[in-house]
Amino acid sequence: MSTSDRIRALADKQAIYDQMCRYIQAVDRCDLALLKSTFHHDGTVIFGIFDGNAHEFCEFDIPFIKDNLIWAYHRIANVVIEFESPTIARAESYMLGNAAAALPDGNKINCPDNMRYRDVWEKRDGVWRMQRRDLVMDWNAAWAYAGREDGEFSQYRVRGSRTRQDPVYQAGLVA
Repeated sequence: MSTSDRIRALADKQAIYDQMCRYIQAVDRCDLALLKSTFHHDGTVIFGIFDGNAHEFCEFDIPFIKDNLIWAYHRIANVVIEFESPTIARAESYMLGNAAAALPDGNKINCPDNMRYRDVWEKRDGVWRMQRRDLVMDWNAAWAYAGREDGEFSQYRVRGSRTRQDPVYQAGLVA
């Protein structure tokens, strides 16, 4: 492999990783347009709770999150990307998520989980987007929510939100 081929592969891996991060931003900020931008229009999602077209999944997922979770935060790690060709890549990434949900009785629960995404990425017109995302659930749990806003925690002045008012938008970190 030539030096220019290695540099191109590194740039492509970074572009895919950036899209993985945008996916997480979109889910946590409930940004439908941003979430759709990580998939090709004809992409597919196989999650069990939804199997089908990726853009239809996005239209399902954002309202589901808003209706069922008080907040949610996700992280990706252990990312492995392998190229099948200059325009097709397969990837696996670990996702550690944490969310809070309200129960019908008014109590709140904390819901951590660990999943793995198995993706097929395709580069079209110079842009990497997901063509397929499969989810593997490794573990999940639930326990009473203990979110604190008292004492020193009350002194935090900047709070995140699931709107375009979140600091990530104001800092210009979302396209």
